[in-house]
Amino acid sequence: MSPRVHFAGTPYDLLPGETLLGGLARQGVSIPSFCRTGVCQTCIVRATSGQPPRESQVGVAGALVQQGCFLACQCVPDGPLEVELSDAIGSFATRVARVEGLSHQVMRVELEVPEGFTFRAGQFVQLEREGGVTRPYSIASIPGAKRLELHVKLHSGGVMSQWLRWAEKQPITLRGPFGECFYFDNELDRPLLLAGTGTGLAPLLGVTRAALAAGHRGPIHLYHGSSTRAGLYLFDELRTLAEAAPGLRVFGSVLEAPEEATTTLPRRGASGVGSGSVAPSSGKAASSGRATAAGKPIGAGKPASAKGAAGATASTTGEPRCVLRHETLDKLILADPLDFFQCRVYLCGDPGLVQRLRKRIYLSGAPQARIHCDPFVAPAS
Repeated sequence: MSPRVHFAGTPYDLLPGETLLGGLARQGVSIPSFCRTGVCQTCIVRATSGQPPRESQVGVAGALVQQGCFLACQCVPDGPLEVELSDAIGSFATRVARVEGLSHQVMRVELEVPEGFTFRAGQFVQLEREGGVTRPYSIASIPGAKRLELHVKLHSGGVMSQWLRWAEKQPITLRGPFGECFYFDNELDRPLLLAGTGTGLAPLLGVTRAALAAGHRGPIHLYHGSSTRAGLYLFDELRTLAEAAPGLRVFGSVLEAPEEATTTLPRRGASGVGSGSVAPSSGKAASSGRATAAGKPIGAGKPASAKGAAGATASTTGEPRCVLRHETLDKLILADPLDFFQCRVYLCGDPGLVQRLRKRIYLSGAPQARIHCDPFVAPAS
């Protein structure tokens, strides 16, 4: 039998194997929650007595763990616990300053920066609107920017995204920040490998902007994938960013037919891979020895030219700074010439792709401690 827990001073009995979040909900006690998978961190609570299981603190910031904070959705108590809602997470009143459509599916939502709110580029926040609706969104802007930039995917019937669509000047509550997916400004020479799908681009853009603002010297390879070219909703802006930053290369991955892909996104400048055309596969994946979508062996070795690639940039190798390819995102990434052992890696977006890439990149040499993941999950049903 599961031990009894006390929440806000009231005792509750949990069923065997039941999580704290589920047991309290069954007995009519509501804790803010969203994904119920341990990703969004909406359900953080604090133990005032007793020790929460280690599994319930995975992904929680170290400073919060030291205060006894844990995730109620991941906590199956193995001993007595006294729990309360955590006041360790900052809550700030702010306002929606601007809403801009980036595509038919994605909006750029800018918030006024609340007084006293601090964060690191790449972290995420939770927004709460009237009615108690809460959703997590990653920050694409950097500290010091005039506004907080979020990328919001529009969902048909979405109780938060559809509200945000018409929410300019409306008040909203911000909680956070959360997450360990941020830029390390003491590693200016380390290669950065960033990859994401959909609005998983937001934290990657935040990390990239922070790196450039810090004068990052190592190469930065940023990948954005979508099933359609229209899904690369910020490709023009990324190309402009790459043109001004010698160490930055941008790769777009689309899965639709190349002849369709070339008609969606406006071109800029001369024709060719640097101006938004779809380049054919280089075939590098077959020669790199890393895993590919076809299931080739992992870690079978790299081409000799990859050695020392950590210090090379697009400006020194003569390679285009912005490339769009009709190829799967994981195949493109695993063919990257950077030495994965030297890289700090950021993976964001589709949970399946994030977990698959995490495993393959780790097996290709990247240390686990330098792989940062931010899977974007749907709300629990």
